[in-house]
Amino acid sequence: MAGTFFLLVNLCLTPSSFADIAHNVVIVTSSDSSYQRRTAGRIRENLEEKGARTMVVSADSIASITPNGRTLYVAIGDEAINNLNRFDADAMALRMTSREMPNRRYTSTKADLITAQPDCRHIRLIRSIDPGWSTIGVLSSIESLDIAAALTKCSIRHNINLQVYAITDTTDLLKTLETAVVKNKVLLAINDPLIYNSNTVKNILLTAYRHRKPVIGYSDSFVQAGAVAAVYTSPESAADKAVSIVSKFFENSWQFGKKRYYTDDFSISTNIQVSKSLDINIPDEDSIRRSIERMEKKP
Repeated sequence: MAGTFFLLVNLCLTPSSFADIAHNVVIVTSSDSSYQRRTAGRIRENLEEKGARTMVVSADSIASITPNGRTLYVAIGDEAINNLNRFDADAMALRMTSREMPNRRYTSTKADLITAQPDCRHIRLIRSIDPGWSTIGVLSSIESLDIAAALTKCSIRHNINLQVYAITDTTDLLKTLETAVVKNKVLLAINDPLIYNSNTVKNILLTAYRHRKPVIGYSDSFVQAGAVAAVYTSPESAADKAVSIVSKFFENSWQFGKKRYYTDDFSISTNIQVSKSLDINIPDEDSIRRSIERMEKKP
């Protein structure tokens, strides 16, 4: 009898059976960037500490995975999101994206984590660095009109004159950029891949620098490339928020509580070398953070 019981226990704990009851999570990355590697690695580490079975795959190799109806996917970036949708349109997924996407399908097992910082926080960053920066130029394509509109509303509340320069044809980018830089004290870059991408960022930064005008970016990598400062979501903050959402998903009978989630924390990055070369006396990052927090506490 004891031998029979031992056999039954072993049968119940075979690898295939364990896979059916475990929390299986596949993390899909869009690129091999440091940001995505750090985000994916932290998600995996923290989920495994909680007992989940995890693996990290690239968007290009997702087709090699055998579909499993009891797997939750965490897709980081647009490429991963799009490839996952082609791989399995009905997959349970937390989609991590830098901006809200219209017309996206939501169910109780599909949700988005928006990692972009609130639009007003970029305006508060500018106010925290130099209240004298009263005119801001923003380049916007049709893909980012919603961001430009939100920034405009926020700039009015902070007594800042924000000018939006529409880019309808990328061949006019440098000409419009010259106008925006000359007529404003600072250029605020927004997350618009049609304008800011690997082919354009260097020329945009050089043009602004030639006119002795600072650029405010939206990521740490943008600052390292030559922007004066940025407020952004760190890989650690994005990963920790994702882990919290995934944990609650499993606790809530494999269902998300919301369609969209947002990150809670923010980080500040500054480029002291560029600031000095532009004769900008930029505050330290902790001071900037405290200033932003004070503004956000005001009614």
